[in-house]
Amino acid sequence: MTEKIKARSAWTIPGLIVISLTAAVLRIVGAFFLQREPFGDAYCYVEQMAAYRSEVVSGKFSINYLYGFWLPLYQFFCGLITVVVNQPVYVGKLVSALAGTGVCVLVYLCSHVLTSSQKVSLVAALAIALNPFHLQYSSAAMTDVPHALMVIACMYSVLTERWTLAACFGAAAGLIRLDSWMLLVIVPVIQLMRQRKIPVLTILILGIAPAFWLFICWRATGDVLASFHAHDQYVSARLAAHPEFNSITLDRTWIDANRLAYSANIAVLAGCFAALWFLVREWRKTPRPFATPLASPHFAVLFTALSFVFGYFSFILLAYFTKNQSDIWPRYGLIIFALGLPVLAYSAQQLIKSPSVLAKVALGIALVAGASQFKTQAEDLKRFASTTDRSQTIANYLKQEYAGDPSLKIFCDHTEVRVISGIPRGQFFDSWSAPKDRELFIGYLRANGIKYLVIPQEPETSIPSQLFPGLIKDSGNVFEDVIPAPEGQRADSLYRVRAESPPPLGKS
Repeated sequence: MTEKIKARSAWTIPGLIVISLTAAVLRIVGAFFLQREPFGDAYCYVEQMAAYRSEVVSGKFSINYLYGFWLPLYQFFCGLITVVVNQPVYVGKLVSALAGTGVCVLVYLCSHVLTSSQKVSLVAALAIALNPFHLQYSSAAMTDVPHALMVIACMYSVLTERWTLAACFGAAAGLIRLDSWMLLVIVPVIQLMRQRKIPVLTILILGIAPAFWLFICWRATGDVLASFHAHDQYVSARLAAHPEFNSITLDRTWIDANRLAYSANIAVLAGCFAALWFLVREWRKTPRPFATPLASPHFAVLFTALSFVFGYFSFILLAYFTKNQSDIWPRYGLIIFALGLPVLAYSAQQLIKSPSVLAKVALGIALVAGASQFKTQAEDLKRFASTTDRSQTIANYLKQEYAGDPSLKIFCDHTEVRVISGIPRGQFFDSWSAPKDRELFIGYLRANGIKYLVIPQEPETSIPSQLFPGLIKDSGNVFEDVIPAPEGQRADSLYRVRAESPPPLGKS
C-alpha cells in the first residue's frame, strides 16, 4: 500500500466514537421499539433461524439443512446465537442493528480514503447514520444491511489494498446474497490492474461462496442448480398472478425507478455520475491510459469505489430488464446508498473547489433534493411505526384463540401471521404439502382438524388462494368469514372452517 493511501486511510478516534454511538443507539432502540418488519421476507428469515436452532439443539443438523430459497449465512449465524438466546426475532434485528452501525463506520472510513477530509467524512457518515430508511432496515431481521456491511467492508479493504481480507468479506457477502457473486470478477480485476499479476488466492477465496452453495444444492436435492430453478418457478408464478408485470411499460418503469431512487437517494446517484465524469476526464489526461490505468493512487481509489457502486447498480437493472426480478423494491437501493455516499463526498469536495458557479448550483440542487427525501422517509417511518396492518389484526385474533385452545390448528401461508401470533410452528399447516385439488383440500383440512384458514394477499404460492379465488361465494359454504377481504379486493384475510360436513360441491 502506497504512503498516500496510508495517509488517506487514517482516521480520528473522536470521529469514530461519534459515528459509532449515534448509529448504534438509534438502531438498537429501533430494534426493540419497531415491532413490525418492513418487508415480509423478514418473517421467513426468522422461521429459518428458529428451524436452524431446533436442528442444532436436537443434534440433527446437517449441511443439507442449509439449502433453501435464500443463501444461508445471515440466517444460520443468527440461528447459532439463538441456541443461547432463544429469541430469533430480536436476535435477527439486533444483528442487523450492529451491522448497520458497522456500515456507518465504514462509510466514514471509505469517505476519508476518498477525500482525506475528516469533516467531509463525518458529514457523509452522519447522513447514513441518521437516514430514516436505513435506520428502519437496520432495525429489521433482513439481509439487506448485513449484506451491505460485508460489501462495503470488501470495498474498504480493496481501497486500502488488503486483498485477502477483501476476498474474505466478498465471500461472506456471496453467502448472504447472490448479487455479490459478481465480486469474483470485480475484486480480482482491480487487483490485477494494480499489481499486474493474476491474484490466484483472491480468486480462490471469493470462489468459496458460489462453490459452497452449489455443493449444498447438490447435496440437498441432487441438482446443482436447484435454487436457481426454484427462483425461476417463483418468478413464473408471480408473473402469472400479476400479468401486468410481463411487459415493461413506461408507467411501471417510472414507479420502479422512483422506488430505487427513494433509498439510493437522488444526491448520491448524482454524485456517483459526477464522479464517473471526473474519472473519465482524468483517464483521458493520462499519458498512457491503457498501459497504466490505475497507476495513480487517486485514480485507483475512485475507480475502485465506482466499480462497486455501478457493479451493484447494473446488477439491479440487468435483473429487472431481463425479468429475473419482477419488481424493484425500495430496499434494493440501500446498498447503492451505502457504497455511493463516499463517492458523493468526493464529488461534493471537487465541485466546491471548482471555479464553476454552475457546478456549485448543480451540487446545491442535488443536495437539497437528497435532503428532501430524508423528510419523506421520516414521515413514512413515523406512519409505519404507528400503523397496525391486517396481518397483525389476524395474528392477534389467532393468538387469543390459541390461548383458549392450545390444540388449535391453522392453515396459514402467511409467515408474518405465524411469527407475530407467537403460536408454535407445529400448529400451522401450509401449502408445502397440501393437495392441489379442491375436494381433496377440503378433506385435508377436516382430516387434520384445521379450524382456521389464513389467505395471504399475494396468491402465487398459496394453494387455497388459487382453489378458492372467491372463497365464500364459491366454496360450498365450507368457510365462514372472520376477517374477510374487502369486497372486490385481495387482502390478508381469515376464515373459519365450518365444523359440519359441507354439501356436495356445485350444489346449493
